[in-house]
Amino acid sequence: MNAEDVAKTIQLIIAPVVLVTACAIIQGGVLGRFVYVGQRIRALANERLELLHQGKTDDGFSIERLQEIDRQIPLLKQRHRLLQRSGLLIYTAVIIFLTSMFAIALSVASNVSAIATIALLCFMGGTCLLLIAVILASQEIRLSHQAICYEVNRIASLTEFF
Repeated sequence: MNAEDVAKTIQLIIAPVVLVTACAIIQGGVLGRFVYVGQRIRALANERLELLHQGKTDDGFSIERLQEIDRQIPLLKQRHRLLQRSGLLIYTAVIIFLTSMFAIALSVASNVSAIATIALLCFMGGTCLLLIAVILASQEIRLSHQAICYEVNRIASLTEFF
């Protein structure tokens, strides 16, 4: 294998590298949201526990807040699960892209078309997983908007019974 062949092989391997970088950027956002939603779940669970521990279940405010918490926690858990799946799919896509890099190098070195086909399938599989992960993250953002609208509308509809 001469220097020109090595240069061509490196150029072929660049596409998966770019997608690994894209995965890292997307994963940063997904993991940030994942951590935030997890912290929000814990905070609401602690607030619920405090309200129950203090025995504040007889005034209107505490009852209303408990109902809001009971409504929000399952929605947050659903969002957390979407983000978890998205994050795991992105990590899997990275593994597949790295595998495709090795397959590309191996196919060039061995000049076997079956390995080149495997490299292409790996690349396409990683791209599909990345697409699914982005779709899941988008669904989480949609649910986030719905949760915010619910909370704001619920508070706006309260009358003075406190």
